[in-house]
Amino acid sequence: MKPVKVLLFIILTLCSLGLASKFLAKLSINVAGEKVQALSDFTQKYTEKPDSTAYFAELQKQEESKSLQERKEAILKKPSRSTADTLVLMQVEALESPAKFYFANENRAPMDKFFDELNKVKSDNTSLRIIHYGDSQIEMDRISSYIREQLQRSYGGSGMGLLPALEVTPKYTVAVQSVGSWNRRLTFGGGENRAKHNRYGPMAYFCKKESEVASVIITARENTSHKNKHFTRCKVIIGAIDRPLEITSAVNGKTGEVKTLQASTSEQMVEFSADSAEGQIGLKFVGANADILGISLEGNSGISLDNIPMRGCSGTIFRRINAETLRKTYQMLGVKALILQFGGNALPGMSSKTSADAYGKKFFDEIRYLKSIDPELIVFVIGPADMSVKFNGTFQTHQQLTNVRDALKKATIDNGGIFWDMYEAMGGSGSMVQWVKSKPALGSPDYIHFSQKGAVKISEIFYQSLMKEYDMYLLRKKIQN
Repeated sequence: MKPVKVLLFIILTLCSLGLASKFLAKLSINVAGEKVQALSDFTQKYTEKPDSTAYFAELQKQEESKSLQERKEAILKKPSRSTADTLVLMQVEALESPAKFYFANENRAPMDKFFDELNKVKSDNTSLRIIHYGDSQIEMDRISSYIREQLQRSYGGSGMGLLPALEVTPKYTVAVQSVGSWNRRLTFGGGENRAKHNRYGPMAYFCKKESEVASVIITARENTSHKNKHFTRCKVIIGAIDRPLEITSAVNGKTGEVKTLQASTSEQMVEFSADSAEGQIGLKFVGANADILGISLEGNSGISLDNIPMRGCSGTIFRRINAETLRKTYQMLGVKALILQFGGNALPGMSSKTSADAYGKKFFDEIRYLKSIDPELIVFVIGPADMSVKFNGTFQTHQQLTNVRDALKKATIDNGGIFWDMYEAMGGSGSMVQWVKSKPALGSPDYIHFSQKGAVKISEIFYQSLMKEYDMYLLRKKIQN
């Protein structure tokens, strides 16, 4: 038989079977009193649309079960890449970076929340305040000033943030001159400097006015940024007072507003307009011997970032501050995020992992306390820098540094915070020696602190890592939309 006739025969046979299937599918046979379909309609089986939901769900499950590294290798073989592919590659790069951020179970929700707030600042013309607490590594406004300048440049805002009425450690960015009798009361340092009460406020210390008349003159330094000098508002937070307190402002040498606070058992805040062109404001206090909990210089909107160094502090002092005072003053200032940079002062005298773990548990309680003040607070923790001590005649990384770092990381992540490992970002073991030896020197001769240039360098590394996270955040938003 010719091939054409064979083909025709097959086609006719299939058509006949199809028609028979259609006809018989409508017939039923009586079996034990029940109607049973004589023959199923096989044409229906092949004309029904398959359900693709389960199929694609299984594909997604298989894809998610792969490690990021496996997904990266598969993506690199593709001729073109999707937005989701780009995000995976960035996530792998972040994981491989020594300057990465750490989260609980790689859940970036706390970081996303921070970026949500940043975006609101830009879109809604609102304010975002970040307080940077730390040990002597951030004295003189080191690290804080760089992060402040970069954020204000991108998201708006001005001013140098929260300042004391009596400055003991000078800053690169601002000078504070105090006239009259003033005294500091601290949560940290020796017990002789503690207050009789625990209503310290947001700076963890306050400056007490102890003469009938006292003044403070705040001046932005010549070499500071344009943003630092052009603040528009001055806020003064006052502790409880037993009689009236009159405050007079003077901006750029001209007397401005006069405001009077009445006696109160609670904290109060007074605000002055301070349209500064030269970065200077004066405040004159007459009357009650008040606790000045802080003086904030800021813009009408945008970013405020406060630099609050605590020399010799290990970061386990926040529970000494009255919760009601802290809650109220955080609300007055609009505090939404904290950076806690500690660990170095816990190392001297620490000789075992057990003692490092005990420190970590104390730090965990501190973060939990701060979160109890405001559960919505976003908490960043920056671990200690490399610290070198002499061992057998050579400088080597302190033997307990990584244990302290690990204890801080655990305390942070267990509290839903964000941890950044400054030690690894520098280069890990022995890196401080290299930073000291570099030209120009990035570390100080004590092999503990950064030089000014070193402080800028580590700030750049931190900020670049933060912005890489921001880029990933934007891609995630794009994919979700």
